[in-house]
Amino acid sequence: MEELLRQILVKLDKIETNVGQFQSEVRGRFEQIDKRFEQIDKRFVQVDKRFEQIDKRFAQVDERFAQIDKRFAQVDEHFAEMNKRFARVDERFAQMEKRFATMEARLERLEQGMEEVNGRLDRLENDMVNVKGRLERVERGLCEVKEALLRLENQVADDVHALLKNIDKKVEEKGFEIYALNKRLLHVEGAIEQIQSQE
Repeated sequence: MEELLRQILVKLDKIETNVGQFQSEVRGRFEQIDKRFEQIDKRFVQVDKRFEQIDKRFAQVDERFAQIDKRFAQVDEHFAEMNKRFARVDERFAQMEKRFATMEARLERLEQGMEEVNGRLDRLENDMVNVKGRLERVERGLCEVKEALLRLENQVADDVHALLKNIDKKVEEKGFEIYALNKRLLHVEGAIEQIQSQE
């Protein structure tokens, strides 16, 4: 019986020592767990601070998104205005294309007219060349006529001078003949007067 009690006491001692060891181990584990929890709490505090920073950053991001949304709204308004202006520009381009079409048609007509005018000018130039040639021939003929007239004038002057000389000679000869006839007439008249006086 005592032996059993002794064995039981030994076992109880062992159990107590084991329980003490287990308790010390448990206390150590709990202390470690407490330390881990303290670290975790510190980490949570850091995480909370980080989340606060993140919340602030998200608030800033939200503000930026709000600003960006406003900018997008402004950009949309600008695009709407630009679309309106592009529509007006398209209308202006359509009008300009119509005007260019009419201008091109008018230019084509003008080019045709210019071609006709050029043809007429070519014909006129040819006619002018012909007229110029004829005028040159006429001028040459006039020069020849002038030269002939000068020759004729010189010849006529010489002939007239010669004729005048001949006329002067003949007038002188006739003058002598008239003088002789006058003398003879006076002589006859004197003779007639003598005859009449004798009767």
